[in-house]
Amino acid sequence: MSQENVNGLRDRDQLSRTADQRGDRGAGLAVFLVALGAAWTVGNVGAVVGDLSGDFEISLATVGVLSGTLLLGFSVPGTFLAPLIAKRLGIVQTMILAALLYAAGNVVFAVTPVFAGLVVGRAIAGFGLGLAVVSGPVFARATGGVARVALFGAAIQLGIAGGLGVGAILGDLDVGWRFTILFSAAVALSPLPLLIGRAGPGYERAGGSGFVRLALRSSRTWRLGALFVSIFSVPLILGSWLVHYLNVDNGLAAATAGMLSFMMFGVSAAAREGGGRLAQRDFSPTLLTGGAPFLAAVGLAILALDDSLGFAFVAVLAAGIGFGLPYGIAIVQAQRLYPSEPTEPVALVTLVGTAIPVPLVPLIGSLLDDGYGAEVFLVLAALVALAGALNLRPVEGSLEPEP
Repeated sequence: MSQENVNGLRDRDQLSRTADQRGDRGAGLAVFLVALGAAWTVGNVGAVVGDLSGDFEISLATVGVLSGTLLLGFSVPGTFLAPLIAKRLGIVQTMILAALLYAAGNVVFAVTPVFAGLVVGRAIAGFGLGLAVVSGPVFARATGGVARVALFGAAIQLGIAGGLGVGAILGDLDVGWRFTILFSAAVALSPLPLLIGRAGPGYERAGGSGFVRLALRSSRTWRLGALFVSIFSVPLILGSWLVHYLNVDNGLAAATAGMLSFMMFGVSAAAREGGGRLAQRDFSPTLLTGGAPFLAAVGLAILALDDSLGFAFVAVLAAGIGFGLPYGIAIVQAQRLYPSEPTEPVALVTLVGTAIPVPLVPLIGSLLDDGYGAEVFLVLAALVALAGALNLRPVEGSLEPEP
């Protein structure tokens, strides 16, 4: 990439920060609601596991396929195609398409009388999710810098928390699961008034991009991918099974389990926002990307080794903070790997983060069914700690060749 293009990208970043300082609240709220709607769809099935299992006479492993494997599996092509779709439609139009897709998927899931309809609904929603998690952070950085990227990440966690927590509360109030899923569709549509008619950022896609080839040969990409597994994949897995694990394996009431899950993702949302602000103030990237995952690992280990309410409270706080702090700086590190086309590295690391849970969610459901909950959480803790160790040296610089 030429020096002129590099300078142009820096100028756009500076203009974005200036726009944010002037208070472009509409763009910020749009970022928040796009992420909230996408993530609400991730958490909503985890809150109605028992109802689905009973109404459709399916096992926990099958519910896991619906909750995670189908949704995240179909998000993979959405993530992969997001840069191309954003090039054709524009960033804002891609975000609108994403919101419409996961709203439609939730409606199909809520009204279908047959299992095949559940499959179709999750597949549609999954593709929309893949588009959102790539286009959203690019729009966020262009309109508000790293702090707004962190806001997107915070809303992702809050959306998972909302899907789990609100669903669990509605279930305790004997509200039918179909209404719970329909409510998710309403949340999904909430950003549209703020997006329709809005002009988006103008990233020009460079011809003949060779990012993937460069990325696969770089240890920086692999280390960043490991970090995304810890802060993206593991929370997605927990979004499917944490309520069930706390309720069945740890013996907590369903409403208590739902509120603890809500708290973990809510704390993580605040930590993502806080981590972005810390990154803006040049806080140690080593602590954000390397140290924070160790805190999350400690929380997961506590959940594995102790089933008391008090320790569960401490554990979800630690896990939420550890999962949240690295997000903003990690997204920006990804975009800096290929600044001429920032959707590509975001798509790649997000693809890694969403693909990993695809086979793991039903497998973990089967293991929980067989009574191996503690072992599952200890393995997840070890994976998160390993990712932290690999990122004690932050990922820096661009992979683009010098002109």
